[in-house]
Amino acid sequence: MKNTVTNYENTLFFNGAALSGVLSVDGSYNVDYKPINVIGKGFTKQIIASVPTANLSITRYLTNNDPAFLLTGDGPGYKARVVNGGLYYLNKYFAFENGYLNSLGISCSVGEIPQIQTSFDVYGNIGPNFNPSGNNYGGGVFVPQVKNIILNCRNSSTNRITSFNIDYNTPKNSIYGLSQNNSQLPIEVHSVFPIEITSSFTLEIDDYQTKQAFADLTSTGTTNFSIAISGAVLEDVPLTTSTGNIELTVSSGTLEVLYSYLKTEDSIPIFNFSASDAIIVSEQVNSTSDDVMSVNLSYKTYIN
Repeated sequence: MKNTVTNYENTLFFNGAALSGVLSVDGSYNVDYKPINVIGKGFTKQIIASVPTANLSITRYLTNNDPAFLLTGDGPGYKARVVNGGLYYLNKYFAFENGYLNSLGISCSVGEIPQIQTSFDVYGNIGPNFNPSGNNYGGGVFVPQVKNIILNCRNSSTNRITSFNIDYNTPKNSIYGLSQNNSQLPIEVHSVFPIEITSSFTLEIDDYQTKQAFADLTSTGTTNFSIAISGAVLEDVPLTTSTGNIELTVSSGTLEVLYSYLKTEDSIPIFNFSASDAIIVSEQVNSTSDDVMSVNLSYKTYIN
């Protein structure tokens, strides 16, 4: 009793796939209660005033064939794509049903592994509803190198980029109706288009020249940027002895296979995005006494 659940004793599942490289998970729900007050007595009781809301946020290392990328567009019948999943720990679950992608972001700095942040709005139940575990594929671990991240933005050919991020804002429109069964669930959930994409790059200044704030009043102001990430993909392979037998180990009284990583492909595309009609919405120049001069460029564009 009064023990703790450590980080290696819980697993995040996403449509039946155990996700790799999970750094943090934050899930919650809120029930909006309002009081009923009457003349002559005041407060009588509390009632649920609106449909309970829930959300889930996940931060992970970016993986090959990342399943989150499949949720940015429409599904069958122009409906938003739905996902079920949750945390599995010590034969217990914190699971959610009918989750829809609300935002997706990718970020990376010099010396770091690219990370992906996703946020989901949950219209179904959340809690110990069902066992979210499964055996589906959740994307392979990959190893990025400096040469595998290719970035292009304003003046990037002569000014060094030290970090970047890109964020997709994918709001949803939920449609409810009067029904005797499952009236707490939306009839349909649709993505709201166009999808707003914001991106920013931090550059150490060599010969960078900022724009004029009013320059876009007399010109189109459109520009371009691109992000391309690739990497060597690793795959679990069982270790074998010199005679070809699979090596085993004993863990908690049971035999388990020992695994190692094998590089299956040297460099495959992981993430690519380019925009030719983006707008620079801000430039932030920074100079301090203990660091080099830098500038942060923020872009905005839209896709249908």
